[in-house]
Amino acid sequence: DGGIVDLMEAQQDTTYNKKYIYNRERNSGASAGDFRILFEAKLELLKNKIEEVEADYGYGKIFAMHLQSNETPVCPVGTFKLWVGYSLVKAFDGSGYIDLSDPGSCMRSFDPVPHVLCRGRKCRLKGNNWKSTWLWNRQPTNRKGEIMASRCSVCESAKTLLVVHSQNETLPDCPTGYTSQHFWSGYSFISAGQSGKVSLSSIGSCLPYFESSPFIECNSRDMCQVVPASNVWLRVAHKHGAGGGRSSHLRDTISAKDAWKKISRCRICALYTPTLWPRDRNPSGELYNGFK
Repeated sequence: DGGIVDLMEAQQDTTYNKKYIYNRERNSGASAGDFRILFEAKLELLKNKIEEVEADYGYGKIFAMHLQSNETPVCPVGTFKLWVGYSLVKAFDGSGYIDLSDPGSCMRSFDPVPHVLCRGRKCRLKGNNWKSTWLWNRQPTNRKGEIMASRCSVCESAKTLLVVHSQNETLPDCPTGYTSQHFWSGYSFISAGQSGKVSLSSIGSCLPYFESSPFIECNSRDMCQVVPASNVWLRVAHKHGAGGGRSSHLRDTISAKDAWKKISRCRICALYTPTLWPRDRNPSGELYNGFK
């Protein structure tokens, strides 16, 4: 695809447009009036060319990746890493749920109580009942001194991203024109408790692993534990009879360890375009070799 080549050429032409077009038209033998018309017309064409290519390929789509692991995610091929950190879900008890696709869900440092409470002229740095919620890294909880929060990365993409939910046990296919290569798949997550509703159109609704309790709660005593709160996942769609009624043999409950079999699968898809990041956007020389 020559889109990125067109964009680079158009930008280069625009950078040097006065000298480039002036010299080219002066050498063509055109009259002063014709030259001015040609000059203005070609500048307008260059401007339109850049706008069209940038509209097609775009820049600056920023998203967070969470592995539910103590390993730091590698940004997918074709994206640019901005920072890494720890997966924050709620900054303090009573605050809203942070969408896990949002860059604000990836804090550079882990702090069991990351907020300060100010009233009037005084601010409190710690309270007895203060809590925060983080995404659990699925590691054993009895390892002393180790952080239990999942690692995350914030990436910038030139591609449109979307999430697809299958509502069955198999991973869904990406729509025509999209690819799942280098991006993650997982399980469809809907809500963390009563106040943590997640939009199913957000890529943060696709978690790599199913856990009946995927979060940890930390307090001002620097203690963290897995939260046994109610969490809602999108289930596998049940087959209906000819009359539209639900199957009579549907069980009301199943064991948490077997529940993953009944959870909808999901996949992150990216609009298929050539890799757009030039090498000078990666001054460290690090290669982003895909999702681990």
